[in-house]
Amino acid sequence: MGSGSLTFVHAADLHLDSQFKGLERTVAGGGEIPENVLRRLRNSSFEAFNNIVDLCINKKIDFLLLAGDIYDVADKSLRAQLRFRDGLVRLADAGIPAFVVHGNHDHCAGWRAEIKLPETVHVFSDREVESRPVLRGGREIAGVSGISYPGRAVVENYAGRFARGAGVPFAVALLHCNVGGIKGHENYAPCGLDDLMQKGFDYWALGHVHNRAVLNPAGPCVAYPGCPQGRHPRETGEKGCLLVHVTENNNISVEFFPTAPVRWESVAVSIEGIADDLTLLETIEDRLLRFRTAAGGKPIVARVLLNGRGFLHRNLVRVSYAENLVQELRNRLPAEEEDFLWLDSVRVATSAEVDKNELSGTDTLLGDFLSLIKEARVDRDLKTELRKTLSVLIEHPRAGRYLTEPDDDELGELLESAGDLAVDLLWDGEE
Repeated sequence: MGSGSLTFVHAADLHLDSQFKGLERTVAGGGEIPENVLRRLRNSSFEAFNNIVDLCINKKIDFLLLAGDIYDVADKSLRAQLRFRDGLVRLADAGIPAFVVHGNHDHCAGWRAEIKLPETVHVFSDREVESRPVLRGGREIAGVSGISYPGRAVVENYAGRFARGAGVPFAVALLHCNVGGIKGHENYAPCGLDDLMQKGFDYWALGHVHNRAVLNPAGPCVAYPGCPQGRHPRETGEKGCLLVHVTENNNISVEFFPTAPVRWESVAVSIEGIADDLTLLETIEDRLLRFRTAAGGKPIVARVLLNGRGFLHRNLVRVSYAENLVQELRNRLPAEEEDFLWLDSVRVATSAEVDKNELSGTDTLLGDFLSLIKEARVDRDLKTELRKTLSVLIEHPRAGRYLTEPDDDELGELLESAGDLAVDLLWDGEE
């Protein structure tokens, strides 16, 4: 039985009032961060939530799903709880119901203020899976089932508790969990994709994993929206929520909407071929400004990784050089504007310049290998042997699906890359 067309927004991991502890520690230790940068970061989780609410109202959706970790800590700050209520009131005034579960960060054993939420909001119990209908004009168009966390470390497979209700036109399951043991996230409420697939729901609205991912597009759709605002430098790129469209025949399409007011970015810059310090400075500046343009001018907090082999390595390893580089770049970048570009740090992972031709003449394992590479570039018989060796992979029934036989130019590039890798792994000399 179809539900009729409907739309809803799926968001998770708001982490309201997240403290951005790394930058706070920098300030506490005497580091200089512009007040506008700190202020924007401190308010970014609230801005992201407001952007979600704006999306719901502007798109006139049928309901909002919030899949856990609404707050950053179990003992939720009063400010976070009030700002959350304010957003829900705006939704209620627009006639949009919201369905909420709590996860490991904001589990139900933590403190909460006595703040009454609108009647259009349902917060699911931490004792059992509950189900609630979504009504339009007195007619049920969908049903939402969910369960909250009673404490931080939930090790039970909560998916096993879910069951689709009889006669529900479009069934949604709301769960904070780790599907398939995704690395980088605690394995709370662990389950497998098969556990979710066999439960009969149309859509699994998941939370806990901060990277956006559609694990299964339909039958049922299983999705993580990711967090709406990155909380640290490892949560790079655009963050947001999902707008889900459902047709009368229960066909599902998922659309991503960005909500993060501030983006974290990690930028890698190679020093290879850079001959002087000013060129390095200008190269980093240009790369960062390009990221800002690609982000539509949105505020960015960036980290730079310097890598590769080159002449400037001798300068980069000098005491305080990287720190001075950071300070000079900060002077050049637009840090005081509302749409700032703030350089958080520069990490040096460069190596000294190497003359591979010179090394190829040495009586070492590396020298022998580089000599062999030079020979392979011109020796037709040796090239033939290399192609025979590669054919084992190319003709493999599984690996071969991703490989094609290289032409002469591509083979030369592979040999060059092999030489570079050998230098990185085997050369332990300095200038």
